[in-house]
Amino acid sequence: MPEDHAKPGVQTHTAENPADLPPMVCFVAPSGTGKTTLLELVVAEMSRRGHRVGAVKHDAHRIELDTEGKDSWRLREAGATATMLMGRNQLAWFGEDDAGPSLLQVASLFFPGVDVILVEGFRSADLPVIIVKREGHSDDRWVAPNPDRVLLTVAPDEVTRVVELLEQRLNGS
Repeated sequence: MPEDHAKPGVQTHTAENPADLPPMVCFVAPSGTGKTTLLELVVAEMSRRGHRVGAVKHDAHRIELDTEGKDSWRLREAGATATMLMGRNQLAWFGEDDAGPSLLQVASLFFPGVDVILVEGFRSADLPVIIVKREGHSDDRWVAPNPDRVLLTVAPDEVTRVVELLEQRLNGS
């Protein structure tokens, strides 16, 4: 975005320079382990402590928001490679199979002004991860991320431990 079009006081980021993005951490685990529950509690506590938090949820199941007969669906059916539905505070992007922006591109475009971006899923992204483990719950098909990227392994109720780690990262410790 050219300098003269930028909103005053809002830093813009580019996907070409991910170092300019706020810290991003992925919460990963097999389905049903408690990722969303933990993330919800962490977002609430980080917000309570005055942090601006962005959140991204990976959709592994390809939910379809664009329903038959709707205008955006009609435009896709007519041959549009990508379609965006925009409202005052909502945005939906629909693209061809296997096409779409990367996590870093989405973060750089849609999360200006946040202190941290917490991501549910995206275990294959080259980002730090927190693994969520629920006692007695496992999935032999789930492949853990590279151990070099793992910051913590926590239970779904270890909110304080996660928030303290995130604040350390925000403070550069």
